[in-house]
Amino acid sequence: MSIKKAYQDVVSFLEENADKKVKSIIDQVYDMCSAKSGGGGGKATTFFKDENDVVRAIRCFYHQTWMSPADIEFGKKESSATGFNTMCKDGVSKWTKQQRDFKKGKEEILDQVTAGELAPDDIPGAVAALEEAKNMIHPMDDAELDAKCFDTLEECLAAQGITLPSAE
Repeated sequence: MSIKKAYQDVVSFLEENADKKVKSIIDQVYDMCSAKSGGGGGKATTFFKDENDVVRAIRCFYHQTWMSPADIEFGKKESSATGFNTMCKDGVSKWTKQQRDFKKGKEEILDQVTAGELAPDDIPGAVAALEEAKNMIHPMDDAELDAKCFDTLEECLAAQGITLPSAE
């Protein structure tokens, strides 16, 4: 099946999160699908470009914080509106490891049940523990980089000496 370029990120995200309930990921889907600054006049929800079209801030999908790609490394992604991945490299690394550990953990649960080490009634609890670990957000390993993560776009821009233009 051929997916339109505009929807590829959303489809990929949904495929990666197929086992999650819609209400737990709907905000991220809205963020991905909402109009971006310069693309129809809407306010940026996942990135900010200055008047020279320079990306000054990205909201990392993994860390759920705002960061400057000048300070924190993001992988390149030509098909995105920013030219960067939606997660910083640290976030991609942690997210990938958590997905891998979750998959391995589910396989281990099956092995434990088969070996009689885990009762079938205990499977939901074991899977819930794996889900919790998979969905945990870990801070940056580097404290100096972690200090360059901000809760709001305004804080991220202020750290760069930039003030948001007023809405007129």
